[in-house]
Amino acid sequence: MSVINVTKMWSKSGGNFTSIKYVDYATKVSITEGYQVLAEIGDDASTIEQSLLLPRHGSQHPSGRLAYVSGIQVEPFGPIFWTAIVSYEGDMEEDAVELDWSDATTTEPIDREWSGRAIVTINNEPVEGLSTDISDQVLTIRRKVSFVDTYALGIYRRSTNSDTYLGWPPGTAHLVGYAVKSRLLNNVLVEKYDVTARIQFRIPYANTTPAQAWYKRWRHEGLWVNLGGVIQRAHDGQGQESPKPVLLKADGTRETNPDNAIFIHSQVYGSLPYGSLGLL
Repeated sequence: MSVINVTKMWSKSGGNFTSIKYVDYATKVSITEGYQVLAEIGDDASTIEQSLLLPRHGSQHPSGRLAYVSGIQVEPFGPIFWTAIVSYEGDMEEDAVELDWSDATTTEPIDREWSGRAIVTINNEPVEGLSTDISDQVLTIRRKVSFVDTYALGIYRRSTNSDTYLGWPPGTAHLVGYAVKSRLLNNVLVEKYDVTARIQFRIPYANTTPAQAWYKRWRHEGLWVNLGGVIQRAHDGQGQESPKPVLLKADGTRETNPDNAIFIHSQVYGSLPYGSLGLL
């Protein structure tokens, strides 16, 4: 025995939408859909309720609203005719975005004073091992989204912003966290993804540009120098091989003035439009 045909009854369809925006930014949704069911003689309410021609428990409303089947009421009105009233319940989350600004402090090496002057001894020898605390602003964004591309997020984790993001110029924002929570019922997503993203903003602190705020900065120095086109070990004032790296000019020859030290910025992150993350 089985259900032969199911026809939607427009007269039995309706809905109730209650807004409680100022409480939790949601709209409570209750929807009913009525169906006329043609079955075989001897079919019972259980057969009707389990028919694959009717929406199943946990199925999303066909309109795309975040409402899901919560109950099916079956009633006979003849030997082979039945009515099935399908109830949908859900919360229509509005497009609320929660922003939380905080700080993140790291200890970074320094070799220059605030003015940009090299930190050296009285004999112009670079002083090493100095560091300073750098406090970056961190924005935590919480919201619901309809789709999450985890592969693209993996690429974004190795990037900085190529666009101006929340007033911060390109190169200063870096995605440092992205957590996703979802709920599946019968392998079907039953609500939007809860997303918590963390973006760290850095003002360049090492005499560089905003575009290079997240670059790795290093002093051009080494144990080998260019002597007349021949690469040789650097020597100290006594003519012995230098046990420490020496400053180098752009052409690899030795630089003796620390104020003229060359610093190279190495890019370690790609550049992507953060507006495309869909967080704001």
